[in-house]
This record gives sequence, C-alpha cells and structure tokens, in this order.
Amino acid sequence: MAARAALIEVFHSIQGEGRFVGAPMTFVRVATCPIRCVYCDTPNSYSAGADFEVRRANDVRMESNPVHAERVVELVTEVAGGAASVVSLTGGEPLVYPDFACELGAAVRAAGWRAHLETAALDADAMALVATEFEHVSADYKLPGTLRDGDHASAHVACIEAAIAAGATVDVKLVLTDAIADAPFTSALDALVPFRESILLVLQPVTPFGDVTERVSSGRVGEFAREAERRAFDYRVIPQIHPVLGVD
Repeated sequence: MAARAALIEVFHSIQGEGRFVGAPMTFVRVATCPIRCVYCDTPNSYSAGADFEVRRANDVRMESNPVHAERVVELVTEVAGGAASVVSLTGGEPLVYPDFACELGAAVRAAGWRAHLETAALDADAMALVATEFEHVSADYKLPGTLRDGDHASAHVACIEAAIAAGATVDVKLVLTDAIADAPFTSALDALVPFRESILLVLQPVTPFGDVTERVSSGRVGEFAREAERRAFDYRVIPQIHPVLGVD
C-alpha cells in the first residue's frame, strides 16, 4: 500500500529563505512536529486536521487527510500550473513520515522536477532513507535559546552527515536571536567544522513571531557572522523575505 501522510497545505509561491530565496517553488507542508521552537511561524502545523488546503493565489479548496504521494504529485501539478520545476517538502516535520517522503521525492523526480527537503533534522535513520530521493536538503540546527525543549545537537550532526552521504546538496540553517549565548553558538559551529566543505551555512536573523517579539540586533548578527568567518565556513546571512513581501 502507498505510504500516506497528513498535510496542512499544498501551494505555489516563492522560497522565502535559504540559498534559493526568491525562487518560484511548490510547497508540500506536512502536519505534526515533535519539537517547539520559540519563533515558530507555522504553529498550525503542530497537529493534523481532517482536511488540508490546496491553493494557488486566492483559489482555495480542501482535500482529505491522510493522502498518498501519487495524489500529492497530481495536486502539485494542479497548483503549479506547469511551473513546478522545484517541489519542496516542508512542515511540520517531514521526517516523521519517512516512507511517504521517499515516495514523494521519487515521484517528483520521475515527473521531471527537482525535489527539496526542509527539515528540523531530528532523525538520522529517517534522513539516511529519505535524502537519497532529494537533490537538496535544508537542515536546521536548533540552538539553545530557540527551543522550549531539550538540545538536539547530536541528532542534527548525525542528520547532516547522513544527508551529505546520500549525495544531496546541504544547507545548514541556524536561526539567530538575541537570546543565543556565545558558547552554544560557537559550539554549534565547531560541531559543523568537519562538514565545512560540504555545506552552505545559512545564518538567519529571526523574524519576530510567537514568543519572539524583537529582531536580533545588527551588532549581534555581525558577531555571529565573524565567528563563522573565523572557521572559514561558506556562509550567508539571509533573513526571511516572505513576511516582507506578504506572501506565504
């Protein structure tokens, strides 16, 4: 039987963050996430509903959960209007559904599109399975001060290693807030140094949302960037642009 997942939405827009910022993309957002970030801008993805949205511009309709990958490719074709050169599987957390993610990645590539994965990078076994079906992986590295629960550094490192081994291009995203202390930030960079030649490091100044009401100061962003520079990372400082443009 085809693997199924509960979704929140399927929609066509532009990529709002990371190395592909500004590029047109079709997004498949899965439901459920095992962690809680203080800045999370998709709290509607924490749990699944009976239905999910399929939308392009102002045209919105509903489909039933859960859904199999083959049907999702049909929906992607519908909302993209022939423009789906890249499909991004995001969340929530896609690695909660490894079999579905594998089937969707394979189906997207069979349709002639690129498959991207955006993940909190919490499950190395799932990443090793899933990343083989995706050309690109954007993996979060959650820093202490940005989470309501725990420290996932070892899981992040294992996931990044698995994504690289699978042959995907890999971005590692660190969201920056004024609550992040020097020691955990430099510790994260040191943990990533062994992968320095294989990743693009994305330093993302936080967009105020939820519990985070203030932007990170420009001086603090500069300090973070200099630490990345000292360790010779290929890095970019890229804020989210979709809130600025008023798009999803």
